[in-house]
Amino acid sequence: MRAAYVLFMFHYSMINMGLMTGQMLRFMNKGCWALSKKVLFVASVVKKHINQFHLTYLKWFKERGYEVHVCARNDFEDGEKCVIPYCDKYFDLPFSRSPLSLSNLTAFFKLKNIIDSGDYELIHCHTPVAAVITRLAAVRFRQKGKKVIYTAHGFHFFKGAPAVSRLYYVVEKFLAPFTDAIITINQEDYEAAEKFCKKCGCKSYLVHGVGVDTIRIRNTKVDRSAVRKNLGIPDDAFVIMTTVEINRNKNIATALRAFEKVKKPNMFYLVCGSGDMKSHCMELAKALGISDNVIFAGYRYDVFTLLHIADVFLFPSYREGLGIAAIEAMSAGLPVIASDIRGVTEYAVNGKNSLLFRPDDVDGFAGAIATLESNEKLRKELGAEAERSVYKFDIRCSVKAMSEIYCEYADIPVSGNHECTENASDYERASV
Repeated sequence: MRAAYVLFMFHYSMINMGLMTGQMLRFMNKGCWALSKKVLFVASVVKKHINQFHLTYLKWFKERGYEVHVCARNDFEDGEKCVIPYCDKYFDLPFSRSPLSLSNLTAFFKLKNIIDSGDYELIHCHTPVAAVITRLAAVRFRQKGKKVIYTAHGFHFFKGAPAVSRLYYVVEKFLAPFTDAIITINQEDYEAAEKFCKKCGCKSYLVHGVGVDTIRIRNTKVDRSAVRKNLGIPDDAFVIMTTVEINRNKNIATALRAFEKVKKPNMFYLVCGSGDMKSHCMELAKALGISDNVIFAGYRYDVFTLLHIADVFLFPSYREGLGIAAIEAMSAGLPVIASDIRGVTEYAVNGKNSLLFRPDDVDGFAGAIATLESNEKLRKELGAEAERSVYKFDIRCSVKAMSEIYCEYADIPVSGNHECTENASDYERASV
């Protein structure tokens, strides 16, 4: 009996080893050697940042055998479940946008513990405050030869910025030696990052944003009448649309004042988004007497659909790193009325694919709305050129650029088909 038991266990072990060997070979054929490698993404919030901009890159690491972890504050609304596709482990940290908030000190110690015990190969951090905290928390991590990448989605210092923004310049310059790579998304920021990195060994890169799925947006099929009816907008109405997080920087108050100057009974302003200034803007619309023609639609998961029921896209921000929302609108063939600021001018050319004004130019924005409402020919010309202008911001271009950077800083095996320089055409921007 004992001999039979030994033979049985030997046979069972050989079968299991065969299965394990098959699994290992399948991983090796994919160029992925182990599931034990881990990558950490850090940003201020989940819903309005990680899920909105980075799911494609979480997926990229998952497909290469990595365990993907995320640190960010849960900003889902009450009743919404916090779900992060392609994330294996999520840490809810109390990041605050205010640098002076004590909750950031709590976030620092929690994040430091996560990093020190996490055995990560690579950390990729985003958003100003979360990125500062991450780089300070990862000092010991980098001493082990591990790498930290930081994507600046628009430095808070820029040409024409208030004098107080100089403080952000000092902080970014100080933290450059704590960073292995700084990825920027516009030319002005890239030039600033190059200066930071020149003396400290940090490398700077210019990537044209996190990527927009221009093909998916362009090919979105929409029942225009049905969608408008659901929003309470007549078929023949002229619709201006804005998609933003409604905060002071996005400058919706100026947009509302411009709309009030040219409003007609059959003209509607569709504002998609949520934020700490939403209630204030709703009150302002009421005070201006335009609330019946302004639709605050809240945070939307069907933005690509809504773009196809609008006639013009309005984007009056004070500051943008790039402005993904405007690029999405241009991908849908919409003419854009926008602020003439850093980031936006990477793709918007006044009089060619857009109409640009100073962020506080109420009369300029109002005049542009009136012009495009009355001039269908100009509207179509600007929209057609807008659609042709955004190819380099396509998600496939961004994934290709980022894959090359990731392979430079992480030990991602290169298979026989040159995985790290592959064409990114198979990748599409993930949607929630």
